[in-house]
Amino acid sequence: MNRATVSRALLAQAILFAGAASAADFHTQPQIDLRAEQNDNFGLVPGGSPDSDVYGYVADAQWLIDVATPRSGTTIRPRIKYQEFPDRSDLEKFEGFLDMHNQFRSERGTWDLYGHLSHQDLYNNETRGGDFDPVDPGAGGGSDSGDIVVGEIREEFSVRPNYEYRATERTSIGAGLEYVTTRYDADQGTPTKTDYDYAQANGYLGWRLNPTSEVRAGLYASKYEARDNSQDIDATGIYVGYGHRWSEQVGVDVVAFYEENDITTFDPVLVKETTSNFGGEVSAYRKFEVTEWRFSVGRSYVPTGDGGKSELDLFRLQYERQLSQRLTFRGVGRYESRNALGSTQAGIDRDFARADLSLKWLITRNWYVGGGYSYMWEDKAGALQTGDNNKLFINFGYEGLPYEQGKATGPGTGTGVETP
Repeated sequence: MNRATVSRALLAQAILFAGAASAADFHTQPQIDLRAEQNDNFGLVPGGSPDSDVYGYVADAQWLIDVATPRSGTTIRPRIKYQEFPDRSDLEKFEGFLDMHNQFRSERGTWDLYGHLSHQDLYNNETRGGDFDPVDPGAGGGSDSGDIVVGEIREEFSVRPNYEYRATERTSIGAGLEYVTTRYDADQGTPTKTDYDYAQANGYLGWRLNPTSEVRAGLYASKYEARDNSQDIDATGIYVGYGHRWSEQVGVDVVAFYEENDITTFDPVLVKETTSNFGGEVSAYRKFEVTEWRFSVGRSYVPTGDGGKSELDLFRLQYERQLSQRLTFRGVGRYESRNALGSTQAGIDRDFARADLSLKWLITRNWYVGGGYSYMWEDKAGALQTGDNNKLFINFGYEGLPYEQGKATGPGTGTGVETP
C-alpha cells in the first residue's frame, strides 16, 4: 500500500468521524495568528551573514474539530501557514499540516489511532521549539537530521494505531504499530537529504498496581530503509515502563529500554555492523489553577534524512502562567544533542537549543495581541560551526474558546505509558 493510498484512507476515516457529529458532542475551535518578526541570523550561519538579518510576516490558521461520544473521542486539526520573508525568496511560502487522534473504548478494550500529514520547509523542522502538541503530546521529538537547509521541502506521513485488551481487572495485553514515510524536495537543484521509510511494531503486557498506576513490559522491532538503497537498519528492543496519574491534572511516565541495531550499508561498499544501546525517557505534567507545566527528558534512536539513524538526547520544557484575567506568560525551552549511530553513519552531529518567551493580552474574549523573544543556538561537529539567532516578534490573532479535546467517558482509561 503506497503513501497516497494510506493518506486517503486516513482522511476518509477523519471525515467519517466528523460526520458522526449529529449523534455526538461536537466542538470546534478556530485559531488565526498574524505575526511580524525580525531575525538577526535567520539561517544560524556561523559568524553571521548579511542575508540572514531579515524580517518577515507569518500567517498561521488552524481549526480544531472535536467529536465525543460516551465511548469515543476524535480530534481533527487541519492547519495552513503562509510565510513571507522579502529578503529570503528561497524559503517555502506555504506549509500545510493535518493531525488527528481517535480513541474508542469498549468494555475491555481501548483503541488509539494517531495520524499526521505535513508539508514543511526543512528549516522550520530543524529549528522547532519545545512545545508539546495538545493533539499528540508524545510526538514532536527530535529534529529530522540536524542540518539546517533553507528552501528544501520535507513531506511526512505517519500513522500510529494501538490496541489494548484488559484481560483481567489488573492485567492487560497490547500491541501497536508505527509507520513513517518521509520525502524531500528542493525547489532548485538536488535535495540534500535521503528519502526514507520507517516501521515499528511492539507488543506488551501491563499490570495495574492500583487504580492510578501501571507497569508495562514489552518487546519491539523496527526497520529503517533509505529509499536510495544506501542503507538498511533492523532493530529489536525490550522495554519496561511505569505510569502514574494522581489525577487528570498531574501525571508522570518513566520508560527504560535496551535496543540492538543491525546496520547494513550498501554504498559505497557493503559494510555490516551491530550496535547495542540503552535509552529511556522521563516525562511529567502538572496543571494548577493559573499555571501549567510539562517536561520530558530522555535518549532515543531516531530515523533521519541523512541515510541512517541517530542517537538523540532531548530535553523539553513548557511553562504557562496566567498573570491576570487578560495577560498570560508562556515560556518554552528545548535542548537536543544528536550523534550518528554507528561508525558507518553519515549523520550530522550537532547540539541545538531554543528558548521562546512570550506574552499574550486578551483584547476581548477571543481577540488578542502579543509579542515575545526567541533565541536559537546550534553547534555542529567541526571547526567554526557555531551559530545563533535572536528573534523579536509581535502578533495579533483570534482564538475560539478552548475545550477538553477527545475526552471519552467509557471504561478502560489507561495510565498512558509510552513505548520507546
